[in-house]
Amino acid sequence: MKTKTLLAMGLCAVIGLIAQPGHAQTATNEVEAKVQIPDTVDGIWKEIKMHHQELADVIKAKELSKVHEHAFAIRDLVKALPAKTNPEHKKPIELMVKKISQIATDLDKYGDAGDQAKTEANLAKMDDALKKTEDLSAMAPTMKMK
Repeated sequence: MKTKTLLAMGLCAVIGLIAQPGHAQTATNEVEAKVQIPDTVDGIWKEIKMHHQELADVIKAKELSKVHEHAFAIRDLVKALPAKTNPEHKKPIELMVKKISQIATDLDKYGDAGDQAKTEANLAKMDDALKKTEDLSAMAPTMKMK
């Protein structure tokens, strides 16, 4: 009897652990599904700036549970930039996209943990990375989407 009970408990634990990553992925996919990618670089930057301001506002208001929505929206919008960039500037922008993606993940992690100081530190990193990316995309003539 004890063996069956232990086996059942172990099975429940394994199922619980397996189900967790799927839940996190679903939450990320829900955020991705909400972001509409504009057709132009200017439109993308307008959306990025809106989400960036909202991100700063929720961090300032210490509403850290809302950080992921804006951080991942920024990430998804920035990911659209390389496709609309002059091929000569595509590689540096792609590198910045990777950096911004990591910062968005860190913002989400520290926001979920309720760590105000680290969330604010990552917001400063996001500020810098977005400025550099915007400077790069401004130098690159945009291309029409096919």
